[in-house]
Amino acid sequence: MGKLPLTILYIIGSGIALLLFTFLCLNWYTEHGDFVSVPNVIGKSMYDAKKELGDFDLDYLVADSTYDESKPPLSVLDQQPRKGAKVKEGRKIYITLNSSQPPSVKIPNIIDNSRRQAELILTSWGLKVGNLIYIPDMAKDAVLNIQVMGKIVKPGLVVPKGTIIDLVLGDGFGNQIVEVPPLTDLTVLEAKAVLDAVHLNVGMLMADGTIDDTLNAYVYDQDPKFGQPGKLGPGNTVQLFIRQNKAEGGQP
Repeated sequence: MGKLPLTILYIIGSGIALLLFTFLCLNWYTEHGDFVSVPNVIGKSMYDAKKELGDFDLDYLVADSTYDESKPPLSVLDQQPRKGAKVKEGRKIYITLNSSQPPSVKIPNIIDNSRRQAELILTSWGLKVGNLIYIPDMAKDAVLNIQVMGKIVKPGLVVPKGTIIDLVLGDGFGNQIVEVPPLTDLTVLEAKAVLDAVHLNVGMLMADGTIDDTLNAYVYDQDPKFGQPGKLGPGNTVQLFIRQNKAEGGQP
């Protein structure tokens, strides 16, 4: 074989050897094929998550934090990449932590809004609706005041997210007064329904004799009486004098 063909074969062989050497070096440098499977650290404490990621030769970085009252403080709410992803050793796993304290928000101005509107607004701001307190006012279910822990507060007050807001609402009747309806010869259940219709309440039940079934006992007298001068306001009571059986011929 002449010198020229040998030279060509030498050049080709050298080139192939150089390519193989370069590939092997690159493979070693980039740790090609040396992957680990990302563990699931969602729900774990930051300490436990850091330890578990370290066991897999992975690092971590707190990328964000938010607040979820249903989860423990400083627990992992999210991670990227997710469980099972194939990554190289030393890769950073980005985690979202649950804040140890709820963020603060301002109580929105819901005065004069309807109860339904107020509930929607408070919920959207991360606040909770507590007690519904009705007071005399012609504007039924309109928000007249707001309370926190039993004290009236003004809109704009800064409170922790999740604070319970009590609503003071109008009852739709104001301070109007009503006449006392006649209740004699009705059962206690019927008398209660009549009083409810005019926004009065049953007061004391004064029994004459043995009462076996209170709701089906009959009213033979009342105080205040029907037709008596004077009127009652919403929420006032009427005392009922009752017997188990209805008297013959009506009221005795």
